[in-house]
Amino acid sequence: GQWHDAEVHREEILVKGGEVAVEEVIITRHGPIINSLVEDLAGQLSAILVDGDEATAALDSGPVGAPLALRWTALEPDTMIEAVFAMARARTCVEFREAMRYWTAPAQNVVYADVEGDIAYSLPGKIPIRARGNGLVPVPGWTGEYEWTGYVPYEELPHVLNPPRGYVATANNRVVADDFPHHLGYDHCTGHRAARIVELLEAIDKVDMAYFERMQFDQVSTFALLINAHLSELTVDDPELAAVVELMRNWDGELAADSPAAAVQQVFVRKMILRTLQDKLGDLTLRYAGKGPTPVLAEGTWFGHRSLEWLQATLNDRRSPWFDLGQGEDRDDVMRLALRDTVDTLKAELGPEIGDWAWGKLHTLTYAHVLGQVKPLDRLFNRGAFPLGGSSNTLWATGATFHDLSNELIVGPPFRFIADL
Repeated sequence: GQWHDAEVHREEILVKGGEVAVEEVIITRHGPIINSLVEDLAGQLSAILVDGDEATAALDSGPVGAPLALRWTALEPDTMIEAVFAMARARTCVEFREAMRYWTAPAQNVVYADVEGDIAYSLPGKIPIRARGNGLVPVPGWTGEYEWTGYVPYEELPHVLNPPRGYVATANNRVVADDFPHHLGYDHCTGHRAARIVELLEAIDKVDMAYFERMQFDQVSTFALLINAHLSELTVDDPELAAVVELMRNWDGELAADSPAAAVQQVFVRKMILRTLQDKLGDLTLRYAGKGPTPVLAEGTWFGHRSLEWLQATLNDRRSPWFDLGQGEDRDDVMRLALRDTVDTLKAELGPEIGDWAWGKLHTLTYAHVLGQVKPLDRLFNRGAFPLGGSSNTLWATGATFHDLSNELIVGPPFRFIADL
């Protein structure tokens, strides 16, 4: 029922040889206004459905294309310095967990151990409790209905000490079940990397440093195997497609850089998502498949993980209405279309011979120098492109953008280490 003044921060950016660039950052009680980051980011806010008709009515009463504010725990006062110092001085798992009480943002998966043989996992960070909604879509900021009412108490955040199975396995997967009392968000990877860790640890009685090293380089995708269970049984009349299906029947799920089967599987997944959803989601299909809103700053999004989970679940239902493209198609009909798209793409990119379709020719890593952004200096300063195995769903985590393999960005570990405790 009243107005609140916004803060305006004048940011001056010095440009060598040019005029000073000035940005005025408007900060509301819900955080900075971010419309200028992406054209039409807010769009027609009145068209967004949020938690039912009541919220839609609230949006309709507000301005069309209204300023969009971002409330984020990382932009609020924090105690991160205290957390880091306390973590560095902790001597036991119990002391370490107490130190993480001061960790604010971003929330992290943390595994730790002490010399007494204790092992533990914790998810520290400020997790908001919302009066309504779940943070997925914009909500009206002028009604008070969707305010944060506090933060999840530290003692109620996910934590385990000395689990009965004797190890902790985590790989950015979802860490709580549906009955967990607090909403922790949707920005997590699929569970396939964590599942592969468990699979490898359970496969042997006693692990050693060498075994852990082999695990770090493991390129078997449990997700790829689940998709391939359907693809390898597909019936096709086209001899060219039949040769590809036969290739997939003998594949072990390893996304090796020199593997044609890996290339087929990775391209097929992307083509299958596009074929199934294009007529239903239109321009939103690539967004759901993981295309981000802006270059460099956000080339990809976590929706890509959700689209993979959706595909995995939907493929189990041959007659799912998702597969109906308008002529009563079923799963196998759409799979044949997607496989045709896959073969055509691989032939155009890598040549007509299946043996030349190595995954590492599509999936590459370039070590880019800052001066290599300007041509022809890129040929002098950049290193690569190097063929790369793995994917976002393998322990050898080398994720490309979900929607487009032609994008050169690879998300992976900056370093790896094995600590003998």
